[in-house]
Amino acid sequence: MARGLIEPNALWDMACRWTLGGASTPQELFEGILTPEQLAALPELLAQEGRSPPAARALAPQLDDLDALRFDTQREIDLPGEEVVADFPTLATSATRAVNAGGSRYEVGEALGAGGAGKVVKARDREIGRVVALKTLKPGAEADSAVGNRFLTEARITAQLEHPNIIPVYDLGTLPNGQPYYSMRVVKRQSLQNVLTNPELRKQWPLVRLIGAFVQISRALAYAHRRGVAHRDIKPENVLLGDYGEVYLGDWGNAKLLSRAEVSEPIAIDPSGQDFGRKRHEAVASALSGTPGYIAPEQIRGDQKRIDHRADIFALGVVLYEILTGEHPFDAPTVLAVILATQTRDPKPPRSISPSCPLLLEDLCLAMLAKDPDQRPPTADRVAAEAEAFLEGAKERMRRREEAIKLCELAKAPLERDRRLDSERERLVEEARRLLKDVKEYEPIERKRAGWQLEDRAAGVEREQARAAAEAIDLYTKALAYDPDLVEARAGLADLYWSRAVRADQEHQHAARIYHEALVAEFDVGRYAALLTADAVLSVDSSPSGASVLAYRYVEKDRILVASDERALGRTPLREVHLKPGSYLFVLKRAGYRDVRYPLLLKRGTHHRVEVNLYTDAEIGEGFVYIPGGTFIAGGDAQAYDPLRRAELHVPDVAIAKFPVTFREYCEFLNELELRDLDLALKRAPHGTRGSEGYVARPASGGGWEPLPTVVEGDAQKRFPAEEGHLWNLPVILIDWFDAVAYCRFRSERDGIEVRLPTELEWEKASRGTDGRFYPWGDHFDPTFCLMRSSRPFLAQPEPVGTFPIDTSPYGVRDMAGGVREWVADVNGEKSWVETSREIESTADAGSDAPPWRIARSGSWAADSQQCRSASRTRFFGITRALNLSFRIAKPLSRGPGR
Repeated sequence: MARGLIEPNALWDMACRWTLGGASTPQELFEGILTPEQLAALPELLAQEGRSPPAARALAPQLDDLDALRFDTQREIDLPGEEVVADFPTLATSATRAVNAGGSRYEVGEALGAGGAGKVVKARDREIGRVVALKTLKPGAEADSAVGNRFLTEARITAQLEHPNIIPVYDLGTLPNGQPYYSMRVVKRQSLQNVLTNPELRKQWPLVRLIGAFVQISRALAYAHRRGVAHRDIKPENVLLGDYGEVYLGDWGNAKLLSRAEVSEPIAIDPSGQDFGRKRHEAVASALSGTPGYIAPEQIRGDQKRIDHRADIFALGVVLYEILTGEHPFDAPTVLAVILATQTRDPKPPRSISPSCPLLLEDLCLAMLAKDPDQRPPTADRVAAEAEAFLEGAKERMRRREEAIKLCELAKAPLERDRRLDSERERLVEEARRLLKDVKEYEPIERKRAGWQLEDRAAGVEREQARAAAEAIDLYTKALAYDPDLVEARAGLADLYWSRAVRADQEHQHAARIYHEALVAEFDVGRYAALLTADAVLSVDSSPSGASVLAYRYVEKDRILVASDERALGRTPLREVHLKPGSYLFVLKRAGYRDVRYPLLLKRGTHHRVEVNLYTDAEIGEGFVYIPGGTFIAGGDAQAYDPLRRAELHVPDVAIAKFPVTFREYCEFLNELELRDLDLALKRAPHGTRGSEGYVARPASGGGWEPLPTVVEGDAQKRFPAEEGHLWNLPVILIDWFDAVAYCRFRSERDGIEVRLPTELEWEKASRGTDGRFYPWGDHFDPTFCLMRSSRPFLAQPEPVGTFPIDTSPYGVRDMAGGVREWVADVNGEKSWVETSREIESTADAGSDAPPWRIARSGSWAADSQQCRSASRTRFFGITRALNLSFRIAKPLSRGPGR
């Protein structure tokens, strides 16, 4: 190491070989780490150092100081949200497609850092006069295609993470010597580790300021997770603090595309330490990636089923612990001891070390450090929200706001100076251009000096402008740390970043423009929304054609999305109608056909091509609502129970019942069954337990089945008197999945059409439309919007269908958030409707085979708001009966030939 021949990380690989007995000579120990030339010279080097051949054993003490033990989880994780584009080319193909740096693009300066196979140097971009950080591979590393491809993957991952707290990548290409590179912003290498270990620096960073930085890093991590990227090496050294108060989560060299992960051979570490040395060297070497003390317990155990983005949250918890206490939660004298402590030792409560630690932050920190990932906060956004709760505490809110306003007042001067200097810079540049435009290249310096002087002055003004902007950013950022919603600070940052976006656009610096526009959107308080929004384009075809099309834009009113601002677009076929991006409801009308409600999320700059089939009332059926085919945003709601993974999925035409099946409809089914088989009717009748007397429907004295008056009791019975017929309009309850399927067969036979339960995707699309809203009516919840456990001042009970008019989907389907839970046909991604329909009905005592699982959707009169979210899913045995469990029916639709 002293000679610079090996990196600290390589010590671990060497130690594994020595510990496992995999190397008997120095050459074997260093094989794959040193070059062939270095291996040949190794005996002489060892002789010079006075080392004997078993020198590998002398390396063991150095492990105590090792700071980068890698542990590669490589666990595939399923996360919602937009993913980073993962179709990366290899090094060979990228080398031909990357921008060639040429012989004069970059003037390389001092080294900024090095690690692993890469190094970072300061460089000047001659084309635009900007100083950048240039990351390249070390000499010889590009020969390893795997190393080169990982380098390109790192660059492309980082480039796609456009976030205020992630260092932006400017350019990617190859140097004249064939080395791949990418350039990025130069950030002062002062890290959170420097602040935590330097008493003088620590005085400049009180807890409130540190937590403000922690929140920003948590948001950056949450953004990366939503894009499908895990950082995998979070630690104070990788939290970078810029020259002017910026906060960055850096070093994404170990990042992993979660959707592309490959499962590696797991490795377990016995807490006793006795079996660690018995693992094969290859397994250890291939599985290690990370930093000791920040690697989550499930990673160390190789518990592949438990490893996901929450391993990053564990590492973030270690960072928070160090912020709160100044100590490491798993401090130990050796690397292995640190790893074992991470697995087996609970950290001391932060308040036992630092009594002034706020309780809220202590609880958050200990939750993040839970050994069981299920006990940790589920997302980094949740972590940030909890940390912000501390910053926004009632006792400190006023003080923080006052401090934030003071900082914003201080920011006005550098912001005004930035604007003035920008005008001065442009004037000097233009004047220099005017003076030099007629000067020939071969003319003497005397002819050029005046223009050069103006250019130098312009460069000096630009530096002063950068300092002014940095000062303003620092003050506004500090203000937002005190009050994240302060309009003055957000507007000031938006103004500043907008000026940079305009300048970048003028200079054709597209990456910089995109980056600064993203920052504008991040901090905008409404001033730039229109400037950042491009039109969406819509084309519509219908079968048959000639349908008139009305457009309604969804706007929020009283926390409900309301279709408003009617606009007639013309008749189909429509071609390239320009509309503002947003969520719309389109209504298609044609004589002889039922009106079609077609919700659609129009995206900025996207051409949406829509094809709609029209059906008659007879084809759709009385009591059914038409859900036209097309794509919709499924899943992806982190607050829902067991949601599907976020995806845009296609669902064909289908008709779904407007309401769940009522007692009136189900009793017709029982009446028909009783005529054929009384025992079968009793089996299918709604009741608590098979064979019990807990029925909620009975044969009436005058013939036929009827609901019992006791289905609703107390105040609910007073509100919905049985004598007024309300019981008949209650959704049928205490129905298992097989009863629901039997009812569908009855309706199919009676009505001469195919009737079945809706699939999960059909149900979810019918509930939330296409724009990914959380509830049928929008994104906000109130107990008065649907029937759930807090909707009434009295004890919640079933109520007649349609009682809550707000609980209506964009298509017009009712009661899909509250009322009753509803059986669906399939288990998405596991069992199709065809497969579930073939499964034999079983009972709880039918033997060792467990009854099959089924899915129920919707909330219910007994549910909380989380269950009412359209993406929520609940698993039940198919034979489950419950007082809030029911179903609705669906029928497939298809356009016949010749129509």
